[in-house]
Amino acid sequence: MNETKLVIIGLIALVIAAISLWILDEPEILVDKEIEITIALGVGLLILILDRRADRRIHEMIHEQHLLINKIHKMIDEQNELIKNMQKISSSHNSKES
Repeated sequence: MNETKLVIIGLIALVIAAISLWILDEPEILVDKEIEITIALGVGLLILILDRRADRRIHEMIHEQHLLINKIHKMIDEQNELIKNMQKISSSHNSKES
């Protein structure tokens, strides 16, 4: 979040500088450069925000998949225990018959 605040403060400072240069009627080349920098920072801020949202969504998907994998693992363990118990019962019946 600190990066976002820093970019917003920089963007506000550049907008203020661009407006003050426009009011003071400075040469056009300075105003153009300030506007280009302001636009570049605005696009950078947009990319930063979208990246954080995407990262958060990916983290949620990974967490959901982790929970699902844990459930599947528990089911496999239960089935494995059932198979072992069935093998024990089967081997005990075979030994009684002999």
